Amino acid sequence: MSDPRTHKSKAAPAPSPQVSSQSPRPSPQAPSPESMGGCLLRLYWMIGGFLIAVLCGVSVVHHQGGFSLVDIVYWAAILGVPAARYADMRHFNGRRADGEPMTLADWKRFSVLVVIAGLIGWVAIHGMRLQGLL
Repeated sequence: MSDPRTHKSKAAPAPSPQVSSQSPRPSPQAPSPESMGGCLLRLYWMIGGFLIAVLCGVSVVHHQGGFSLVDIVYWAAILGVPAARYADMRHFNGRRADGEPMTLADWKRFSVLVVIAGLIGWVAIHGMRLQGLL
């Protein structure tokens, strides 16, 4: 019996892959490593700010009295969302949903929509509280 370790194959050796003299360059669409601050900032403007506003809205509905500290936190959260998006755009190369770089016009449109939605939500929350609907 022959030892399989010493048995030589008669198959032709596989051609070795050619090594490029240039270092590999990442494609333009390849994601770059993100900093922790940029990641946290995106989490705030995508989820955190709106979650805080919703929780404040629930608190306002069950609150007795007029304007309170909860309203201030609500507006700080709502206004913090466009501020965080602006910082993301300026310092962390923020992008739109389609992957293109965000422009100042995109940020202005986003900010107006967030503030209008926040105002509608705030009026609705206080309206429900005053009417005793919830």
